[in-house]
Amino acid sequence: MASCTFWSLDSQERHKPTKKRIPLILDQVKHAERKVFPRNEAFDFDTELKKRSTELMVVLDAIETATDPVVVAYAVYNFTPQAVLLHKVCVLEKYRRQGIAKKLLLSQHRRLALRGCSKVQLWVDEGRIPARRLYENIGFEEVGRVEDYYSPNRTALRMVLQL
Repeated sequence: MASCTFWSLDSQERHKPTKKRIPLILDQVKHAERKVFPRNEAFDFDTELKKRSTELMVVLDAIETATDPVVVAYAVYNFTPQAVLLHKVCVLEKYRRQGIAKKLLLSQHRRLALRGCSKVQLWVDEGRIPARRLYENIGFEEVGRVEDYYSPNRTALRMVLQL
């Protein structure tokens, strides 16, 4: 079973939702994934969250209210013997341009370094300029590229962050 951690948008501290709320939160994550990413790039949460090598981090809003928490952002990491792969980052549109993704990733990278991880790698579509800027801003460096990776005329950039 994958590791899932939840963070409060307001306090930026870890949060433990009730068992009743976790499936509701995961449903919001799945819905956001289908809405934001093309079908061929959407993450299969039902399958991937069964793997021990997957870690999901979710940022929530409205945690302290009586209503269900609202998913603000999430990141998915996969652990391999060689490195940690940042597989997916998503901030819902209403919450973009507030530094949430940067805080989420930097927090996770500090935790990974404490666990002995030495690097994080990712693939990003060359045309996704805001994502590339985010990754470069937190220290990722481009180390390779693959033409037509996602589809014809869509180049993938391989980026690595040394922790």
